[in-house]
Amino acid sequence: MKITEVSASFSGVIATGSYQNIKPSYSMSVELDSEDNAQKVFKSMRDMLRNIFKEEEQQAIVERIQKEREDLRFLPSPKTGKLLPSVTSIINYDADFFVSPQELTQYCSQGNCIDARVKHFVKTGEWVAAKDIKDLWTDIVILTKGSLKLPLDVGDFPGFIEKYPLNALEVGERFFNDELGFTGETDLMGIPNKIKDALDIPTVFDVKRTPSKISNGLQLSAYCRNYGFKQGIIIPLSDKTGQGFSKPVIYNEESLNGYFKMFQSKQKNFKKRYSL
Repeated sequence: MKITEVSASFSGVIATGSYQNIKPSYSMSVELDSEDNAQKVFKSMRDMLRNIFKEEEQQAIVERIQKEREDLRFLPSPKTGKLLPSVTSIINYDADFFVSPQELTQYCSQGNCIDARVKHFVKTGEWVAAKDIKDLWTDIVILTKGSLKLPLDVGDFPGFIEKYPLNALEVGERFFNDELGFTGETDLMGIPNKIKDALDIPTVFDVKRTPSKISNGLQLSAYCRNYGFKQGIIIPLSDKTGQGFSKPVIYNEESLNGYFKMFQSKQKNFKKRYSL
C-alpha cells in the first residue's frame, strides 16, 4: 500500500505596537492511504493553521489594548473561546474622563457597593450595609482610604421599589453574545407593576449612581437586544436626594432601537480603532 504524506504550513507577522513584532509559524503533516483526498486534506490543514494564526493575532491585539487601557475588558466566550469586549468598554473607549484614575477607581468602588447591596436585597430580602457583604472588602478599603471620602452606603432601594413596584425581580447574569460580538452583565430583570410610562413587560433594569441619558441608553439597548426585551429602565440610587432615589428613567422599544443603531456605530469605530 502506498502511503502519501501531506504537509501544510502557515506563517505571518503580528504587529504588537512595540519595537518587536510577533512572527508565529505553524506546520502540520498527516499520512494518507491514497492520493485521492490529498488536495482536500491539504486545504483543510491550511484553513486550520490559518485559524490558529487568527486566534493568536486576536490575543496579541487584546493584550496590547489592555496595556494601553486597563479599563477596557475582554472576556472569553464559553462557547467559542473568542475574546469579547464588554458593552461598557465599547461605549466608553473614547470617553474623556475629567477625573484622575485614582478618583475614577473610587467612584467605581462606590458603584460596586451600590450594586452589591441591591443584588443582596433581591436575593435575600435584607437591606444590609456594605460592610456586611464580604465580597466588598477591596472596595471598602478603596473608599475608606480614598481622597474623596465617598460614603459606603448610598441610596434606598427598598424605598424605590415601595414607590415603584417591580414583579418577578431577579439578579441578572453575565451573558456572551458571539453573534453580536459583545459581553455584558445586567443588574436586574423583572416586570414593572403599573409604573407611569412603563409597560408591564419583561424589562432590563440597571442601577446607576448618576444617570446619563445617552450612555445609559446605549448600554440598555445592547442588553435588551441580547435578551430580546423591548424595554429598559434605569434605577437612580444616590445620596443626592433625601429619599435616596429618583424616579426611574424609561427607555421604550422605539428609543432602544435608535440607541442600538448608535451602539453598533460605536462598536464599528471601536473595532476600527483597535484593529479588531
